[in-house]
Amino acid sequence: MVSRRDQIKRVAAGLFVERGVAGTSVRDIAEGVGMLSGSLYHHFPSKDAIAFAILDDFLTDLNARYRSVLPHVTGMREELRALVYSSIEIAEAHPYATEIYQNEKTYHGPGAPAEIAHAVREAHTFWIDAATRASTCGELRAGLDPVEFARMLREGVWWSIRYHREHLSQRRDEVTDTVVAAFVDGGAAPEILGAAHTVLRAAGERHGTVGQQHDRIGEFGDQVDIVIHQDH
Repeated sequence: MVSRRDQIKRVAAGLFVERGVAGTSVRDIAEGVGMLSGSLYHHFPSKDAIAFAILDDFLTDLNARYRSVLPHVTGMREELRALVYSSIEIAEAHPYATEIYQNEKTYHGPGAPAEIAHAVREAHTFWIDAATRASTCGELRAGLDPVEFARMLREGVWWSIRYHREHLSQRRDEVTDTVVAAFVDGGAAPEILGAAHTVLRAAGERHGTVGQQHDRIGEFGDQVDIVIHQDH
């Protein structure tokens, strides 16, 4: 059974994405949950406390999942795929948390709460360390900066989650395979691409055809292009 606290967070998260934290009132959230505004204060002291809880809970679960899965995989492709898939799973369990973080400069700017900033740095470290290991052992294509590669891959995951939010549970495997094919296989050293292509072909057959898998890569590129133009 969903707790009242979790109900409040879920309703608030949707409103925060739609209207922004500043544009959402405690009354809006209370009405969405079906309770009086005064009753909401028994669970959270303010709407900002709700936004903080949404992000803090998300990041806590995200880092815990990263720590739990990485010891069981080895190699660039498997490590990064585990991070991609885990990110999508946790984002699915915490609706709109990633979008709130992206939208609200309060939480990713210089004045971000210390707890959030620390948790974000910890999450980034998992990606950077995986890419750095791949670079050190020659699995990452020569000339690619592992830190920049990790950042681009990570951001690609979060924007893909945003794009597919409404159908994320149904497309989890598909989005994972597409991101891995576009970024991880694309960043792999030439000598290990043969093995990666074998896995990609298997993934394509699992989702329909290899051709359709490549179409998804093109679709991902379209998503990135849309985001770039929106940001400018």
